[in-house]
Amino acid sequence: MSYWIWLAAALAGAYLLVRARLEAESLTITRVDVPVAGLPAELDGFTLIHVSDLHLRGYGPQEQELIRAVRTLPGQVLVVTGDFLGGPGGATVLIPLLMELGRDRQVYGVLGNHDHRPPINTQALVRDLTRAGVRMLINRGAVIHHRGRRLRIAGVDDPHSGRDDLAQALADVPPSAPGAREPLLLVAHSPDILDAASRAGVDLVLAGHTHGGQICLPGGVPVFTNTRRGRFGAGLFQRGATRMFVTRGIGTAGLRARLFCPPEVAVVRLVRTGPDQEREVRR
Repeated sequence: MSYWIWLAAALAGAYLLVRARLEAESLTITRVDVPVAGLPAELDGFTLIHVSDLHLRGYGPQEQELIRAVRTLPGQVLVVTGDFLGGPGGATVLIPLLMELGRDRQVYGVLGNHDHRPPINTQALVRDLTRAGVRMLINRGAVIHHRGRRLRIAGVDDPHSGRDDLAQALADVPPSAPGAREPLLLVAHSPDILDAASRAGVDLVLAGHTHGGQICLPGGVPVFTNTRRGRFGAGLFQRGATRMFVTRGIGTAGLRARLFCPPEVAVVRLVRTGPDQEREVRR
């Protein structure tokens, strides 16, 4: 009897290993509608593409699929929420990759915890990203113009390593025009920023960092999220009037595997009314 138990366990383990390796290369598209209170009619349906945690190591079939997927998606703005590089081979292809992903779009980025770790030269990375057309919001703010309206956007340095300065970022965001409702979007690497963002009156936070857990139980339940101020895996969360979307990201850290947690590109649409809606389409 013990022989059959060991055999079944070995087969199950082999299946999970193969599945995890294949799943890490199975890109999905997640579409999520986020209701924003008082959203002007001109901004109803405004769409952002959210990519995170590239952990880029080189250029291969997965990167080619990412480009094909993003190029077919609607979205005036591309947001990349940190952890750009995963190895020395990624540095030579990162900029061409981002230039292709962001072609004909405004691109905003923030840094993640891995972007501050040796051997990455953080200052050189920021310079290269800026030259490639990525507007890096390192505790800074900006304004997106659309159909005669403005969407205010702020970005912070990595909250996971304590480099974020939300007050400085928000101070850099131009104030709303008199009598106008101008939504406030915050981009950050780690979802640990949510409580502070809620207190500051942010409408929507876009974050990554968790990889959705990367190795999950069936149903996408994360075993470990690597967060410090709440258990955030992936999907929509809310504190007060502030909503946050956490993406599972693209790459992997540590194990080059994902289990019940495939990589994703998120298409985030701001809407005036209607329930939260999230659905995945496996490519």
